Amino acid sequence: MAKSGKRPKGFREAQGKFAPGVELQSIFAAYDFNCAFTGRDLRIESAADPRGYLLNLSGDPAAIEPAALIPACLDAIFAFERGHVGIGPNYNFLVNLERIDPEFLPKLNAIGRLHLPADAALHPSQAALTPHLVAFVGGRRSRY
Repeated sequence: MAKSGKRPKGFREAQGKFAPGVELQSIFAAYDFNCAFTGRDLRIESAADPRGYLLNLSGDPAAIEPAALIPACLDAIFAFERGHVGIGPNYNFLVNLERIDPEFLPKLNAIGRLHLPADAALHPSQAALTPHLVAFVGGRRSRY
């Protein structure tokens, strides 16, 4: 078989943006290494798999913008992505009591809203939260 200089299909390399762990760790640090939904300590998880414990509000899986990423435990990510929990305009929780896991509900922050960083520039983007909120209120699953 003659070499044509082309790589066979299936041998493509991933060409995504690389986000150094240091940049992602700064997002976790802004939230005191806690889940924004429950307050659960995420130090071990953020060190082992930082991307896996960030709720990504953008359509870009390689996003590193702090306003598009919210540190969250897996239960919170699951509930948000499936429309069991929504985030209102004041970062308050909106809960679909018919869908949410009854074991997860009492784990949500007792203040009824996300735990936010002290720096307002690092708060989740309301523009990024709006499509999910609209889908949540309409009873539809969002793009998540």
